[in-house]
Amino acid sequence: MVISERHFQQFIKGDEKSFESIFCQYYKTLVSYAMRHDLELMEAEDVVLEIFHHIWQIREELKSPAALHSLLFTATKNRTLNVARNLKNRQKLISENFPVKEEEESQDYLMEEEMSHLLNEAINQLPKQCEQVIIGLLEGKSLQEIADNMQISVNSAKTYKLRAIQSLRSLLKDTPFLLLIILIRSTETD
Repeated sequence: MVISERHFQQFIKGDEKSFESIFCQYYKTLVSYAMRHDLELMEAEDVVLEIFHHIWQIREELKSPAALHSLLFTATKNRTLNVARNLKNRQKLISENFPVKEEEESQDYLMEEEMSHLLNEAINQLPKQCEQVIIGLLEGKSLQEIADNMQISVNSAKTYKLRAIQSLRSLLKDTPFLLLIILIRSTETD
């Protein structure tokens, strides 16, 4: 990559086309260079854009195409290392102040799985129409959509919904209260 003396001189004078030419010549290479220093694509792109913005502001201070070339890579490396260090420090701070224990995560997962299993068993015990309405509601369908699929009126769908909720409350009476709240709230949208 060599910047021609002509492009460099026009760039120094503020010619935007020369700047665009230099930008296009270096952009992908500098982004790739930044990514090799542990940055994601968007972070690397931001770093390179900041560098070009800064260089545009100080362009009159540059002495040669070689100095510009060197400055682009040096500034990208330095800024990339700073950003990477800041990201690591931020992540460390978050993990120290908000630790998530693997044991807690696995317990939450197991509890969720167990609740899901209990709910599915209870739904399977419902009369067919009530089961269809509850499954439809849990899938995010409206009562109108469920009624249309079942070829019944919306009022019938509401009746099946109420019966299903009453039956589920009875079937899940020994199940943690939170599950019932989630179930009831998810079905009260209509």
